[in-house]
Amino acid sequence: MAVGAAFDFHAGTLRQAPAWLQRAGLEWLFRLAAEPRRLWRRYVFLNPLFMIGVLAQRLGWRFRAPEPRDRRNRP
Repeated sequence: MAVGAAFDFHAGTLRQAPAWLQRAGLEWLFRLAAEPRRLWRRYVFLNPLFMIGVLAQRLGWRFRAPEPRDRRNRP
């Protein structure tokens, strides 16, 4: 189960974004500004991959995992 920063918020070890940033859906930007060294890779590489997946799903594209190769018939 993923809880993100919930434990840190409740323990008081990590500040939450102001309410107006939370309402605007920009808490991620606040966290990136607070911890850029730790979070930049996640936002630069994984977010675009997620958005590509959302777009592919919206367009109805289907991707299949590669079939496992049969190792018994290998020379």
